[in-house]
Amino acid sequence: MKTLVYYQSRTGNTKKVAEAIAEALGIQARSIEEEAPSEADLLFLGCGVYAASLDKQLKAFVERIKGKFIKRVVMFGTSAGGKKPFGMLKRCLKKNGILVAEQFLYIPGSWWVMNKGRPNQDDLEKAKAFAREVATTYEK
Repeated sequence: MKTLVYYQSRTGNTKKVAEAIAEALGIQARSIEEEAPSEADLLFLGCGVYAASLDKQLKAFVERIKGKFIKRVVMFGTSAGGKKPFGMLKRCLKKNGILVAEQFLYIPGSWWVMNKGRPNQDDLEKAKAFAREVATTYEK
């Protein structure tokens, strides 16, 4: 099974989580600024939320990946303001014919005075456990 981890991160919070997920899976995390994947059985896609919206680069990245080449996306992300905007990402993915896994990982991200020190080591261990569990689920 070909598994990839891609992320979008302005502050570094989501990058930390992506790197923890990739480490748990024995692969390398990649920025969405790199070339979009041509195919994958399982794509972990991470993003942050900024001003209650998705980053424009992330939306463009989703436009470049296609459902016939990406079998399933597992979303993860960080935000200081909550996880509600991640529904926007799910809708963007589905609009492009991409199957989105029900499993989703949200970790509070630090921004200004909110969630200081997050993601912390416990958060990163949670991300690793999440990655292993999800990968095992879809290997079957």
